[in-house]
Amino acid sequence: MLKLTPSLICALATISFILPSASINALPGEADDSCTQANAQLDAAQEYDVIIFGDEIPGVMTAIKVKRELEKRNGEAKVALMTEGDTSRGIGGHLVRGGLAYLDRNQVPRDMRDELGTFGASSQLYQEFIDLTDTETIALDRFKATKAFENVFLRENIDLIGNVKLQSVATVGKSVCSLMTTNNGSFIAQQFIDATQDGKLAEMSGVEMSLGFAQIGLPDSSLSIGWVFEIYGKDIEQLKQIEAGLIERFLNKSDRQAQDWLTIASGDNLEKLADLERSFTDAYDRPAIMYQATPDSADVRALAFSVAYHGTTNSLFDLRKSKTILDRANIAVLDNRLSLNALLFDVDATQARELSNNGAKPTPEMIVITEEVTAFFQSLGIQRIEFMDELYIRTAGQISESMDDLTATKMSDGGVPEEEALGTFSYHLDARGGIAGLREKAIAAGVHEIRTVLMPTFNYGFRHTLPVEYENLAVLSPASGFGGLGTTAGRIVEFNVSVGEGLAIATAIANAEGRSLHSISNQEVKQALGYTPKIYGKPSSSWFDVFTVEKLLRRF
Repeated sequence: MLKLTPSLICALATISFILPSASINALPGEADDSCTQANAQLDAAQEYDVIIFGDEIPGVMTAIKVKRELEKRNGEAKVALMTEGDTSRGIGGHLVRGGLAYLDRNQVPRDMRDELGTFGASSQLYQEFIDLTDTETIALDRFKATKAFENVFLRENIDLIGNVKLQSVATVGKSVCSLMTTNNGSFIAQQFIDATQDGKLAEMSGVEMSLGFAQIGLPDSSLSIGWVFEIYGKDIEQLKQIEAGLIERFLNKSDRQAQDWLTIASGDNLEKLADLERSFTDAYDRPAIMYQATPDSADVRALAFSVAYHGTTNSLFDLRKSKTILDRANIAVLDNRLSLNALLFDVDATQARELSNNGAKPTPEMIVITEEVTAFFQSLGIQRIEFMDELYIRTAGQISESMDDLTATKMSDGGVPEEEALGTFSYHLDARGGIAGLREKAIAAGVHEIRTVLMPTFNYGFRHTLPVEYENLAVLSPASGFGGLGTTAGRIVEFNVSVGEGLAIATAIANAEGRSLHSISNQEVKQALGYTPKIYGKPSSSWFDVFTVEKLLRRF
C-alpha cells in the first residue's frame, strides 16, 4: 500500500468564468440556429471553411490534415490558422516559442513492448509531424520545425494569421458564427477548432469552463509552469561529467560545502535530507548519472543539480514554499545545444490562466529567478544559457462538459470501446510539481492510502473535444473534456495530434455534408481514417482505486 500522491486523478465538477462574447441568440420560440443573417451584417469579413485558433502543434497538424480532408470531399477548401502568438518568433506554440524540445512519447507498457516496440505505432499524423520536423525520436529542433511548418503551409495553401488580438465571438443558438479581432478585422467559418492551451476561443464563445481542478473542489489549484532553457557550449557527455562531479561531492561527507548545500536544500529536515541523498545512487549503489534511453534525449535521475542550485541560492527544494524549484531535467539533445525542461514555478489556477491569456510571457519575479539559474550554471563552467520566449503552461482550465468526457477513470478502464477507438495511448497521470490541496482533500474525504496508480493504457476517440454548447466548435488541447485530472495524461502533444487526426476527418465530414459535429460518431471517423490503427487499451489493476477516489472527491 502506498500513500495517496498528488498524481491521483478525479473527474467532474464545474466552475464557470466567461469573457465577453457577442452572442446573437434566437428569440423565445425561434429555433433558427443559422449564422447567415448574423454574418451578413459583418463588413468585409474574411470567409473560410475551417478556422483553427491557436498554433500549438496539435492545431498546426490538424490544420494540415483538415485541408486535405476537405479537398478530398469538396475539391477545394479555405483553411486558416490564426494565433495570438508572435509567429515571427516561430510557429508551434509552447514547443517552439516555448522551446519544449523534449517530446513526451507514447509509453507502451513493458509487457507489450516485444509486440509493439518502445513507443508503439504512432498515428499517421503524428508520424508526419516527426518526419516533417526531422525529429529523430525525442528532440524537436524549434528552428527546423518553424521552417517546416512555413513550407507546408505554403505548399498546402493554408493561411497563417499571427499576432491577432481576439476581441469577441459571435454565436447564434448552438453555432459559432464569426470572430472579431481588434487588428485584423472579422472572420467567418463553417467550423472552428480551438487549439489554444487554455481554450480561449471556447471561453469567449460562452462555453462553460472549469478553472483549475474545480471538478474535485480545487478551483485554485493548477499544475506547475515551466520555463525551458538551452545550454550552449557543452555536449551531453560533458554535462554528465559535471553531474558526476557534483554527485561525488554530495557522497563525500567531508565536503563541508556540499553538505551545507544539502542542509539548506532540505531545510535541515532529516526525512527530506534522506530523500535527496537516496537520489544520488541507483539500486546497485552506483552514482545515478543521467540516463539516455535514446541518442537524442537524457533523463536526470539524481537531484545533484537541484541541491547545488538551491544550496547556493539559499532556498528550499520545495515548490510550495520556495515557489520555484530546479527539478530533475528532461534533456533534449540537439545538434549544437541541450534543451532542459527543469525550472518549475508554483502558480494558482487564476495565475496560470492569466499568464496563458497574456501570451505566456514571464513575470518580473520569474526573470529574477532565471538570472540566478544562469549564474549557477555559469559557475559550473557553462558560458551561454538561453531562456525561451514563452513559458510552458501545462494546463489553464478545461471545458466543463463535452459530448464524451475522457476522464481518468475512463482512461484507467481502457478508454473508449475498441470498436470505435481511433488509437491507443499510454502515459502516466503526471501532475509534475503536484496539485496543491489534493492530498489534504483526499484525507478529509476519508481516503488515506490506496494501491499504486498504474499508468493507464487507453483507447481514444475525438468526441471529448466537443463542448456541449456548440455544434461547430471543438477544443483540441489540455482544455478538452478530460473531467479534471484526466488532463494529466491527456495534455501530451503526441496524444492531441493523434486526436486531431480524427477531429480533422470529422470536421471535413461536417463541412461537406452540412452536419453538426455532435452527430458524427467515432465509428464513422474510424471508417474514413484510411488505415487500421493498432488498438490495445486495457483496464488497469488500479481502476477501482481511481474510481473510488474520483467518486468520493466529486461528492465531498
